[in-house]
Amino acid sequence: MGGRADMRMPRTTLIAAGLLLGLVGAGSAQDSAVVSNGAALNVGVGGVGISLGNSHRWTGLRFNVVDRGVERIDGVNVTFWRPKHNEHAVYNGLSVGLAPGGGRFTGITVGIVGAVAEHDMAGINVGGVGLVANGALHGINVGGVGLVADGSVVGLNVGGVGAVTQGSMEGINIGGLGTVASGHMRGINIGGLGLVVEGDVAGVNVGGLGTVADGSMRGINVAGLGLVAQGTMAGLNIGGLGTVANGAMQGLNVAGLAVVANGPLNGISVGGLAVVGTEGLTGIAVAGLGVVGDGRPLRGIAVTLGEVRDSIGVHGLAVGGYRVRTEDLQGMAVAVAWNRIGELHGVAVAAYNRIERAQHGLTIGLFNSTPALHGVQIGLLNHAGNNRGLARWLPIVNAHFD
Repeated sequence: MGGRADMRMPRTTLIAAGLLLGLVGAGSAQDSAVVSNGAALNVGVGGVGISLGNSHRWTGLRFNVVDRGVERIDGVNVTFWRPKHNEHAVYNGLSVGLAPGGGRFTGITVGIVGAVAEHDMAGINVGGVGLVANGALHGINVGGVGLVADGSVVGLNVGGVGAVTQGSMEGINIGGLGTVASGHMRGINIGGLGLVVEGDVAGVNVGGLGTVADGSMRGINVAGLGLVAQGTMAGLNIGGLGTVANGAMQGLNVAGLAVVANGPLNGISVGGLAVVGTEGLTGIAVAGLGVVGDGRPLRGIAVTLGEVRDSIGVHGLAVGGYRVRTEDLQGMAVAVAWNRIGELHGVAVAAYNRIERAQHGLTIGLFNSTPALHGVQIGLLNHAGNNRGLARWLPIVNAHFD
């Protein structure tokens, strides 16, 4: 009896094992009609359920060591090692792993080391070291060291060291050292050391050392050392050393050393050493050593301890600690040392007032001189070339009225 029982147990176990293998085989055969699998144990129906291994198409919960040749995964995907030959994979949902990689990610993507998309990445995308997309990055995109994209970057975009894109960048864009875009940049744009844009930049634009745009710059534009736009600059423009635009500049323009516009300069401009507008200044300009305009008359108020100079004219008030020099003054010029003016229509006050063509108005100084007086000179010595006899040189007051 005992021997007979011993013979039955193994036979029963074998039968049960055979049935179980048959069921698993049937399940695998059923899934294989819907899903192409590498090496995977799938618990589900029609490609939906739980997959352990390199299933190529799956919906639900999936765990794998290394992804290879994946086509599409929808749901939760956990991959423990970096992928191989996985360039066309599409992941929708939650993708987590050491370094998830594929063609396109949509949803939440978390890479302990990093995450790489051969195409686009959208949603919440985090890479412990780096986050890389050869296409676009849209959503909340954070790379512990770097964030890099070949396409547009839109949303909250943060790179611990740098945030870089070959396309445009929009949203809140922050790079610990540098934030760089080959296209335009819009939003709150911050580079710990530098902010560099090959296109236009608009919004709040801050570079710890430099903020540079090959295009225009608009908004609140700040740089610790240099603020530079190859195009126009408009808004609140502040450079620790220099604020420079190769086009027009307008707004509140401030620099520790110099504010320079190679186009018209409009607004309130303050430079520690100089304010320069090569195509005219309009508004209020204040500088330590010089306010310089060219191309058009300086219109408004210019104040400096050095020289106010405009080769075309000054229409307004010019105050120079050293000198005011212009071809045409319509308004008032005040200098400690001297005023050198081509033609005066208004008032000039300085130790020496030299009016080179005609004076229409009033000069007050120690010595006043003009070849053609049409007004009044007050000073220790006054010269009017169009007066006759002794009236050409008079002390205290000289006058000529047509």
